[in-house]
Amino acid sequence: MKLFTIPLLIGSLADARATVRARQPGNSCCFGLSSAGVVDEKVKENHLGELSLGGPFQQGGFCFDRTTKTVKDGLNHNCFMRAPAEEFQCYPGIVGATVFDISPPGADGKSYLTYDNGQGTFYACPIGSGDDVYYNIYSALKPDAAGCVSVALALYDSSAECFTSSNNTAAIPSRRHQQTKPKASSVGQHKRRIAANSPAPSIISGYSQVPGAGLWSIMPSGASASTEATATSTPASAKSSQTCSISPSAPSIAPIRLGSPDKSAPGGIKDSVAEASITPHNSTVFLYSIPRSFLPPIEDNTKPPLCALQFRMPVCTELAKGYPCYRFSGLEQEVLANSGMTFDLILDDGHAAWNGTALQQVFPGENTVLGTFECGNPKGSYDKGSYEDRKMGWNVSSVREFGLEFLQAGVGDDAKFQDGIGAWIVPCQ
Repeated sequence: MKLFTIPLLIGSLADARATVRARQPGNSCCFGLSSAGVVDEKVKENHLGELSLGGPFQQGGFCFDRTTKTVKDGLNHNCFMRAPAEEFQCYPGIVGATVFDISPPGADGKSYLTYDNGQGTFYACPIGSGDDVYYNIYSALKPDAAGCVSVALALYDSSAECFTSSNNTAAIPSRRHQQTKPKASSVGQHKRRIAANSPAPSIISGYSQVPGAGLWSIMPSGASASTEATATSTPASAKSSQTCSISPSAPSIAPIRLGSPDKSAPGGIKDSVAEASITPHNSTVFLYSIPRSFLPPIEDNTKPPLCALQFRMPVCTELAKGYPCYRFSGLEQEVLANSGMTFDLILDDGHAAWNGTALQQVFPGENTVLGTFECGNPKGSYDKGSYEDRKMGWNVSSVREFGLEFLQAGVGDDAKFQDGIGAWIVPCQ
Protein backbone atom coordinates (compact mmCIF):
# COMPACT_ATOMS: atom_id res chain seq x y z
CA MET A 1 0.00 0.00 0.00
CA LYS A 2 2.79 2.40 0.84
CA LEU A 3 4.16 2.23 -2.69
CA PHE A 4 0.97 3.80 -4.05
CA THR A 5 0.74 6.60 -1.49
CA ILE A 6 3.47 8.85 -2.85
CA PRO A 7 2.32 8.84 -6.51
CA LEU A 8 -1.23 9.65 -5.42
CA LEU A 9 -0.05 12.52 -3.27
CA ILE A 10 2.21 13.78 -6.02
CA GLY A 11 -0.63 13.60 -8.51
CA SER A 12 -2.92 15.54 -6.21
CA LEU A 13 -0.12 18.05 -5.65
CA ALA A 14 0.15 18.72 -9.38
CA ASP A 15 -3.64 19.06 -9.78
CA ALA A 16 -3.96 21.28 -6.74
CA ARG A 17 -1.14 23.48 -7.94
CA ALA A 18 -2.89 24.17 -11.21
CA THR A 19 -6.05 25.05 -9.28
CA VAL A 20 -4.16 27.34 -6.91
CA ARG A 21 -2.68 29.32 -9.77
CA ALA A 22 -6.13 29.89 -11.23
CA ARG A 23 -7.82 30.97 -8.01
CA GLN A 24 -5.15 33.18 -6.47
CA PRO A 25 -6.28 36.74 -5.67
CA GLY A 26 -4.98 39.63 -7.74
CA ASN A 27 -2.19 40.48 -5.31
CA SER A 28 -0.49 37.10 -5.79
CA CYS A 29 1.92 35.97 -8.47
CA CYS A 30 2.62 32.31 -9.21
CA PHE A 31 5.75 30.74 -10.64
CA GLY A 32 8.27 27.93 -10.65
CA LEU A 33 11.77 28.26 -9.21
CA SER A 34 15.14 27.22 -10.63
CA SER A 35 18.64 27.67 -9.24
CA ALA A 36 21.45 29.86 -10.53
CA GLY A 37 25.03 29.18 -9.52
CA VAL A 38 27.08 26.02 -9.20
CA VAL A 39 23.90 23.90 -9.16
CA ASP A 40 21.49 24.35 -12.09
CA GLU A 41 18.22 22.56 -11.30
CA LYS A 42 14.51 23.25 -10.90
CA VAL A 43 12.96 23.31 -7.44
CA LYS A 44 10.91 20.20 -6.67
CA GLU A 45 8.74 19.21 -3.71
CA ASN A 46 8.32 15.80 -2.10
CA HIS A 47 5.19 14.48 -0.38
CA LEU A 48 6.43 15.78 2.97
CA GLY A 49 6.66 19.37 1.76
CA GLU A 50 10.47 19.44 1.61
CA LEU A 51 11.91 21.41 -1.30
CA SER A 52 14.93 20.28 -3.30
CA LEU A 53 16.92 21.03 -6.43
CA GLY A 54 16.51 17.98 -8.63
CA GLY A 55 15.52 14.57 -7.32
CA PRO A 56 12.71 12.10 -8.13
CA PHE A 57 9.94 14.44 -7.00
CA GLN A 58 7.10 16.52 -8.40
CA GLN A 59 8.10 19.85 -9.90
CA GLY A 60 7.28 22.64 -7.47
CA GLY A 61 4.87 25.49 -8.08
CA PHE A 62 4.54 28.50 -5.80
CA CYS A 63 2.53 31.68 -5.27
CA PHE A 64 3.73 34.87 -3.62
CA ASP A 65 1.37 37.24 -1.80
CA ARG A 66 2.98 40.68 -1.91
CA THR A 67 0.62 42.00 0.78
CA THR A 68 1.60 39.45 3.44
CA LYS A 69 5.06 38.74 1.96
CA THR A 70 4.38 35.00 2.14
CA VAL A 71 4.92 32.11 -0.27
CA LYS A 72 2.63 29.07 -0.55
CA ASP A 73 2.97 25.88 -2.56
CA GLY A 74 0.40 24.28 -4.88
CA LEU A 75 -1.51 22.78 -1.94
CA ASN A 76 -1.80 26.21 -0.32
CA HIS A 77 0.71 25.21 2.35
CA ASN A 78 2.86 27.92 3.90
CA CYS A 79 6.54 27.89 2.92
CA PHE A 80 9.24 28.97 5.35
CA MET A 81 12.75 28.51 6.71
CA ARG A 82 13.28 28.54 10.46
CA ALA A 83 15.76 27.51 13.15
CA PRO A 84 17.35 25.22 13.97
CA ALA A 85 17.50 23.44 10.60
CA GLU A 86 16.70 26.47 8.36
CA GLU A 87 15.40 24.09 5.67
CA PHE A 88 13.15 25.48 2.92
CA GLN A 89 9.85 23.59 3.24
CA CYS A 90 6.07 23.99 2.94
CA TYR A 91 3.71 22.55 5.59
CA PRO A 92 -0.05 22.81 6.24
CA GLY A 93 -1.12 24.88 9.22
CA ILE A 94 2.40 26.13 9.98
CA VAL A 95 3.35 29.74 9.46
CA GLY A 96 7.05 30.53 9.58
CA ALA A 97 8.53 33.92 10.27
CA THR A 98 10.26 34.13 6.87
CA VAL A 99 9.46 37.35 5.01
CA PHE A 100 9.71 36.74 1.26
CA ASP A 101 9.97 39.15 -1.65
CA ILE A 102 10.72 39.11 -5.37
CA SER A 103 13.45 41.19 -6.93
CA PRO A 104 12.82 43.22 -10.09
CA PRO A 105 14.31 41.76 -13.29
CA GLY A 106 18.08 42.10 -13.37
CA ALA A 107 20.55 42.37 -16.23
CA ASP A 108 19.84 38.73 -17.10
CA GLY A 109 16.10 39.48 -17.38
CA LYS A 110 15.25 37.25 -14.41
CA SER A 111 13.56 37.98 -11.08
CA TYR A 112 14.78 36.19 -7.95
CA LEU A 113 13.18 35.05 -4.72
CA THR A 114 14.59 36.89 -1.70
CA TYR A 115 13.87 36.69 2.00
CA ASP A 116 14.37 38.57 5.25
CA ASN A 117 15.23 42.07 4.04
CA GLY A 118 16.59 41.20 0.62
CA GLN A 119 18.77 38.16 1.30
CA GLY A 120 18.89 36.18 -1.94
CA THR A 121 21.44 33.46 -1.25
CA PHE A 122 20.37 29.93 -0.36
CA TYR A 123 22.42 26.85 0.53
CA ALA A 124 22.09 23.77 -1.67
CA CYS A 125 23.25 20.71 0.27
CA PRO A 126 23.76 17.41 -1.58
CA ILE A 127 21.78 14.25 -0.85
CA GLY A 128 22.93 10.95 -2.39
CA SER A 129 25.81 10.58 -4.83
CA GLY A 130 26.66 10.12 -8.49
CA ASP A 131 23.77 10.38 -10.93
CA ASP A 132 21.27 10.15 -8.06
CA VAL A 133 22.43 13.28 -6.25
CA TYR A 134 19.98 16.10 -5.53
CA TYR A 135 20.11 19.06 -3.17
CA ASN A 136 18.01 20.12 -0.21
CA ILE A 137 17.58 23.88 0.14
CA TYR A 138 18.35 25.96 3.23
CA SER A 139 18.60 29.61 4.19
CA ALA A 140 21.97 31.30 4.57
CA LEU A 141 21.61 30.90 8.35
CA LYS A 142 22.08 27.13 8.21
CA PRO A 143 24.44 26.42 11.13
CA ASP A 144 26.50 23.69 9.43
CA ALA A 145 27.01 24.28 5.71
CA ALA A 146 29.94 21.91 5.13
CA GLY A 147 29.72 20.49 1.62
CA CYS A 148 26.95 22.89 0.60
CA VAL A 149 27.12 25.46 -2.20
CA SER A 150 25.47 28.86 -2.55
CA VAL A 151 22.72 29.39 -5.13
CA ALA A 152 20.08 31.96 -6.03
CA LEU A 153 16.49 30.96 -6.92
CA ALA A 154 15.15 32.49 -10.14
CA LEU A 155 11.48 32.66 -11.14
CA TYR A 156 10.27 31.04 -14.36
CA ASP A 157 6.82 30.56 -15.96
CA SER A 158 5.62 33.51 -13.90
CA SER A 159 1.94 34.52 -14.01
CA ALA A 160 0.87 37.96 -15.23
CA GLU A 161 0.38 39.19 -11.66
CA CYS A 162 4.13 39.01 -11.11
CA PHE A 163 4.65 41.87 -13.58
CA THR A 164 1.97 44.33 -12.44
CA SER A 165 2.85 47.83 -11.29
CA SER A 166 1.65 47.00 -7.79
CA ASN A 167 4.95 45.33 -7.11
CA ASN A 168 6.76 48.11 -5.30
CA THR A 169 10.11 46.38 -5.04
CA ALA A 170 12.81 48.97 -5.69
CA ALA A 171 14.81 48.73 -8.89
CA ILE A 172 18.51 47.94 -8.71
CA PRO A 173 20.54 51.16 -8.99
CA SER A 174 22.96 51.48 -11.86
CA ARG A 175 26.73 51.54 -11.52
CA ARG A 176 26.76 55.33 -11.91
CA HIS A 177 24.49 55.94 -8.92
CA GLN A 178 25.30 53.01 -6.67
CA GLN A 179 28.11 53.54 -4.17
CA THR A 180 27.98 50.56 -1.86
CA LYS A 181 30.68 48.64 -0.06
CA PRO A 182 30.76 44.86 -0.25
CA LYS A 183 28.65 43.19 2.39
CA ALA A 184 29.57 40.01 4.20
CA SER A 185 28.67 36.98 2.12
CA SER A 186 26.05 34.57 3.28
CA VAL A 187 28.71 31.90 3.00
CA GLY A 188 30.92 33.95 5.27
CA GLN A 189 28.95 35.80 7.90
CA HIS A 190 31.63 35.22 10.51
CA LYS A 191 33.69 38.25 11.48
CA ARG A 192 36.34 39.17 8.97
CA ARG A 193 39.74 38.89 10.57
CA ILE A 194 41.81 40.38 7.77
CA ALA A 195 43.38 43.58 9.06
CA ALA A 196 40.90 46.39 8.55
CA ASN A 197 43.40 49.16 9.16
CA SER A 198 45.59 48.50 6.14
CA PRO A 199 45.99 51.48 3.79
CA ALA A 200 43.22 51.80 1.23
CA PRO A 201 44.69 50.98 -2.18
CA SER A 202 44.36 53.62 -4.87
CA ILE A 203 43.06 52.91 -8.34
CA ILE A 204 45.08 53.63 -11.47
CA SER A 205 42.61 53.06 -14.27
CA GLY A 206 43.50 52.08 -17.80
CA TYR A 207 46.81 50.23 -17.58
CA SER A 208 47.84 47.97 -20.41
CA GLN A 209 50.72 45.60 -21.02
CA VAL A 210 53.93 46.89 -22.53
CA PRO A 211 55.18 43.84 -24.51
CA GLY A 212 58.41 42.49 -23.14
CA ALA A 213 59.12 45.44 -20.86
CA GLY A 214 57.39 44.27 -17.73
CA LEU A 215 56.14 47.81 -17.03
CA TRP A 216 52.85 49.66 -17.33
CA SER A 217 51.96 52.44 -19.71
CA ILE A 218 49.06 54.80 -19.20
CA MET A 219 46.24 54.62 -21.69
CA PRO A 220 44.33 57.77 -22.72
CA SER A 221 42.18 59.17 -19.94
CA GLY A 222 38.57 58.07 -19.85
CA ALA A 223 36.81 54.80 -19.19
CA SER A 224 38.96 51.94 -18.00
CA ALA A 225 39.41 49.17 -20.53
CA SER A 226 38.94 46.73 -17.70
CA THR A 227 35.58 47.96 -16.46
CA GLU A 228 33.49 50.11 -18.75
CA ALA A 229 34.33 48.20 -21.94
CA THR A 230 33.44 44.95 -20.27
CA ALA A 231 30.27 46.37 -18.80
CA THR A 232 28.95 47.28 -22.23
CA SER A 233 30.37 44.74 -24.64
CA THR A 234 31.37 41.51 -22.93
CA PRO A 235 28.74 38.86 -22.08
CA ALA A 236 28.85 37.18 -18.69
CA SER A 237 29.89 33.90 -20.25
CA ALA A 238 32.95 35.33 -22.00
CA LYS A 239 36.21 33.55 -21.23
CA SER A 240 39.65 34.82 -22.06
CA SER A 241 40.88 31.69 -23.82
CA GLN A 242 40.68 27.94 -24.19
CA THR A 243 39.20 25.38 -21.86
CA CYS A 244 41.66 23.71 -19.53
CA SER A 245 41.40 20.35 -17.79
CA ILE A 246 43.23 20.47 -14.45
CA SER A 247 44.32 17.43 -12.50
CA PRO A 248 43.52 17.52 -8.75
CA SER A 249 47.19 16.66 -8.14
CA ALA A 250 48.57 19.33 -10.48
CA PRO A 251 51.20 21.67 -9.00
CA SER A 252 50.08 25.24 -8.32
CA ILE A 253 51.91 28.56 -8.26
CA ALA A 254 50.63 31.15 -5.81
CA PRO A 255 51.40 34.86 -6.27
CA ILE A 256 54.73 36.08 -4.93
CA ARG A 257 53.24 39.49 -4.14
CA LEU A 258 49.91 41.28 -3.98
CA GLY A 259 49.26 44.99 -3.73
CA SER A 260 47.65 48.05 -5.24
CA PRO A 261 48.92 49.21 -8.64
CA ASP A 262 51.56 51.95 -8.64
CA LYS A 263 53.95 52.16 -11.60
CA SER A 264 56.38 54.31 -9.60
CA ALA A 265 56.71 51.81 -6.74
CA PRO A 266 59.33 49.01 -6.69
CA GLY A 267 58.00 46.11 -8.72
CA GLY A 268 55.03 48.20 -9.82
CA ILE A 269 52.91 47.69 -6.72
CA LYS A 270 52.67 49.26 -3.30
CA ASP A 271 51.34 48.04 0.02
CA SER A 272 52.61 44.53 -0.70
CA VAL A 273 50.49 42.19 1.40
CA ALA A 274 48.69 38.87 1.09
CA GLU A 275 45.26 40.49 1.28
CA ALA A 276 43.31 41.23 -1.90
CA SER A 277 40.72 44.00 -2.11
CA ILE A 278 38.66 44.02 -5.30
CA THR A 279 35.86 46.56 -4.89
CA PRO A 280 34.36 49.51 -6.78
CA HIS A 281 37.04 51.62 -5.06
CA ASN A 282 40.04 49.26 -5.01
CA SER A 283 41.92 47.02 -7.42
CA THR A 284 44.68 44.53 -6.66
CA VAL A 285 47.74 43.39 -8.63
CA PHE A 286 48.73 39.71 -8.45
CA LEU A 287 52.39 39.03 -9.36
CA TYR A 288 53.66 35.53 -10.22
CA SER A 289 57.01 33.91 -10.98
CA ILE A 290 57.00 30.66 -13.00
CA PRO A 291 60.22 28.75 -12.20
CA ARG A 292 62.12 26.77 -14.82
CA SER A 293 61.34 23.57 -12.91
CA PHE A 294 57.56 24.03 -13.23
CA LEU A 295 57.31 22.31 -16.64
CA PRO A 296 59.62 19.99 -18.61
CA PRO A 297 61.44 21.50 -21.62
CA ILE A 298 59.64 21.49 -24.98
CA GLU A 299 60.95 19.31 -27.80
CA ASP A 300 61.59 20.92 -31.18
CA ASN A 301 58.48 21.35 -33.38
CA THR A 302 56.27 20.55 -30.42
CA LYS A 303 53.35 22.78 -29.54
CA PRO A 304 53.93 24.47 -26.17
CA PRO A 305 51.73 23.22 -23.35
CA LEU A 306 49.02 25.38 -21.81
CA CYS A 307 48.89 26.83 -18.33
CA ALA A 308 45.85 28.45 -16.76
CA LEU A 309 45.04 31.10 -14.21
CA GLN A 310 42.56 29.39 -11.89
CA PHE A 311 40.48 31.07 -9.18
CA ARG A 312 39.49 28.92 -6.21
CA MET A 313 36.66 29.97 -3.91
CA PRO A 314 35.85 27.30 -1.31
CA VAL A 315 32.93 27.93 1.01
CA CYS A 316 34.11 29.39 4.30
CA THR A 317 33.26 26.27 6.29
CA GLU A 318 35.81 24.33 4.20
CA LEU A 319 38.69 26.71 4.96
CA ALA A 320 41.43 25.64 7.35
CA LYS A 321 41.04 26.42 11.02
CA GLY A 322 42.01 30.02 11.63
CA TYR A 323 41.71 31.02 7.96
CA PRO A 324 39.66 34.24 7.83
CA CYS A 325 36.47 34.09 5.83
CA TYR A 326 36.23 36.37 2.81
CA ARG A 327 33.94 39.35 2.32
CA PHE A 328 31.77 38.96 -0.77
CA SER A 329 29.16 41.27 -2.27
CA GLY A 330 26.96 38.22 -2.70
CA LEU A 331 25.80 35.70 -5.26
CA GLU A 332 22.52 37.52 -5.80
CA GLN A 333 24.34 40.79 -6.56
CA GLU A 334 26.69 39.03 -8.96
CA VAL A 335 23.85 37.31 -10.82
CA LEU A 336 21.30 40.14 -10.81
CA ALA A 337 23.72 42.91 -11.74
CA ASN A 338 25.85 40.70 -14.03
CA SER A 339 28.87 41.86 -12.04
CA GLY A 340 32.29 40.33 -11.55
CA MET A 341 35.97 41.07 -12.16
CA THR A 342 38.37 41.72 -15.01
CA PHE A 343 41.93 40.34 -15.03
CA ASP A 344 44.20 42.64 -17.05
CA LEU A 345 47.53 41.03 -17.95
CA ILE A 346 49.89 43.93 -17.24
CA LEU A 347 53.20 42.10 -16.91
CA ASP A 348 54.51 39.14 -18.92
CA ASP A 349 57.97 38.22 -20.15
CA GLY A 350 56.46 35.68 -22.53
CA HIS A 351 54.00 37.83 -24.51
CA ALA A 352 50.94 35.68 -23.79
CA ALA A 353 47.68 36.28 -25.64
CA TRP A 354 45.10 37.26 -23.04
CA ASN A 355 41.66 38.90 -23.06
CA GLY A 356 41.81 41.45 -20.27
CA THR A 357 38.27 42.77 -20.80
CA ALA A 358 36.40 39.48 -20.32
CA LEU A 359 33.98 39.55 -17.39
CA GLN A 360 35.02 36.88 -14.89
CA GLN A 361 32.45 35.60 -12.40
CA VAL A 362 33.38 33.39 -9.44
CA PHE A 363 31.06 31.50 -7.12
CA PRO A 364 31.48 29.99 -3.65
CA GLY A 365 32.29 26.29 -3.82
CA GLU A 366 33.65 26.50 -7.37
CA ASN A 367 37.08 26.55 -9.07
CA THR A 368 37.04 28.76 -12.18
CA VAL A 369 39.50 28.81 -15.09
CA LEU A 370 39.93 32.50 -15.92
CA GLY A 371 41.99 31.91 -19.05
CA THR A 372 44.91 29.98 -20.51
CA PHE A 373 48.28 30.81 -22.04
CA GLU A 374 51.23 28.95 -23.57
CA CYS A 375 53.96 28.06 -21.11
CA GLY A 376 57.21 26.10 -21.11
CA ASN A 377 60.48 26.78 -22.94
CA PRO A 378 62.34 25.03 -25.77
CA LYS A 379 64.66 22.19 -24.82
CA GLY A 380 68.22 23.46 -24.42
CA SER A 381 67.32 26.86 -23.04
CA TYR A 382 67.54 25.39 -19.55
CA ASP A 383 71.02 24.00 -20.14
CA LYS A 384 72.44 27.22 -21.55
CA GLY A 385 71.38 29.17 -18.52
CA SER A 386 69.43 31.56 -20.72
CA TYR A 387 66.12 30.83 -19.05
CA GLU A 388 65.00 32.99 -16.17
CA ASP A 389 61.86 32.60 -14.13
CA ARG A 390 58.93 33.97 -16.10
CA LYS A 391 57.21 36.94 -14.47
CA MET A 392 53.49 37.51 -14.95
CA GLY A 393 51.10 39.97 -13.34
CA TRP A 394 47.38 40.74 -13.49
CA ASN A 395 45.56 43.85 -12.31
CA VAL A 396 42.16 42.73 -11.00
CA SER A 397 39.31 45.26 -11.02
CA SER A 398 35.64 45.30 -10.05
CA VAL A 399 32.84 45.49 -12.60
CA ARG A 400 29.34 46.77 -11.68
CA GLU A 401 29.81 47.15 -7.93
CA PHE A 402 31.28 43.67 -7.41
CA GLY A 403 33.17 43.28 -4.14
CA LEU A 404 35.51 40.55 -2.91
CA GLU A 405 38.13 40.86 -0.16
CA PHE A 406 40.16 37.87 0.99
CA LEU A 407 43.45 36.51 2.25
CA GLN A 408 45.30 34.91 -0.68
CA ALA A 409 46.78 31.58 0.38
CA GLY A 410 50.38 30.63 -0.38
CA VAL A 411 51.90 34.12 -0.67
CA GLY A 412 55.53 34.04 0.47
CA ASP A 413 57.74 31.21 1.65
CA ASP A 414 56.42 31.43 5.20
CA ALA A 415 52.71 31.64 4.34
CA LYS A 416 50.59 30.31 7.19
CA PHE A 417 47.99 28.90 4.79
CA GLN A 418 49.11 27.11 1.63
CA ASP A 419 45.63 26.39 0.31
CA GLY A 420 42.44 28.42 0.40
CA ILE A 421 40.88 31.21 -1.63
CA GLY A 422 42.70 33.01 -4.43
CA ALA A 423 44.23 32.74 -7.90
CA TRP A 424 46.88 30.19 -8.92
CA ILE A 425 48.78 29.34 -12.08
CA VAL A 426 48.33 25.66 -12.92
CA PRO A 427 49.30 23.39 -15.85
CA CYS A 428 46.57 22.07 -18.13
CA GLN A 429 46.37 18.37 -18.91
